[in-house]
Amino acid sequence: MKKRALQFSTAVILTASFSVISGVLLLGQNLQQVLTLWGESLQMSVYLSENITPETSEQIATTLKNNDKIDKVQFVPKEKALTLFREQMASYAPDLLNDGDLLRLIPSSFQFSISSQVSPSEQLPKMQEIAASLKTQPGVEDVSFGQDWVKSYSQISAAITWAGWIFTMVIIGCAIFVISNCIRSSVHQRRDEIEVLELIGATSSYIRKPFLIEGLALCILSCGVGLSLTYGLFEVAQESMKAQLSFLQLSHQVQFLKFQTVFILAAGALALGWGATWVCLRSLNDGWAASRKNKA
Repeated sequence: MKKRALQFSTAVILTASFSVISGVLLLGQNLQQVLTLWGESLQMSVYLSENITPETSEQIATTLKNNDKIDKVQFVPKEKALTLFREQMASYAPDLLNDGDLLRLIPSSFQFSISSQVSPSEQLPKMQEIAASLKTQPGVEDVSFGQDWVKSYSQISAAITWAGWIFTMVIIGCAIFVISNCIRSSVHQRRDEIEVLELIGATSSYIRKPFLIEGLALCILSCGVGLSLTYGLFEVAQESMKAQLSFLQLSHQVQFLKFQTVFILAAGALALGWGATWVCLRSLNDGWAASRKNKA
């Protein structure tokens, strides 16, 4: 009865551990997805000098289009920029729009975005590198890319990744301790049986096999239940997002863990169960049970 109670409590703790791990992975995956989508909307603007020549403008356009880290290069003449400015400012400063000299104050520009092949963590350094390179070119007045937002975006992305890894490693450490404690208790409860097997010459694999199966079963079953609980909570949260955050259109972007992530998590559960159990079984079939009995 005591053994069953210990196995049950161990399974509950492991289920909670795998639920937390899968939840962290799920949160990180979807936050990364949302941040990546927002990051794709970031644009860089290269503002051109007032007296730039067509040849210099064409040279800048060629430089941008030949850069494999840049996508969607678009030339925005000052007339179009003025029209967009008037549309955006119509309700804020209507008197300003009647200024006849306004066209002279708005420069022509090239607008482009960073290629999707560039990872979120590399976007800020790449934008800074491109901006520094463009500012040295003739005909370029200024380069803007929302530096503050991009820096915050990169920091958030990096923080999510590091926090997820640290939290997962802490949970894994706790899970190893719980599994080891359960297997160690099971070994001590069966020491008389193990002594008999040692005396009749049973092989190491034969003695260790039931305990290895117990450790693997505890981990894989707990992993399955933990994933099921996480999926159930995910479905509830997704329905809530559809009702309450429909204006952000995030519900279509939020997805459950990818198949390869689930497979890696299941494989990790097997490796965790095998490794934690093996550590407790290293002394079996070397006279361990008999020596323990003699000491007693």
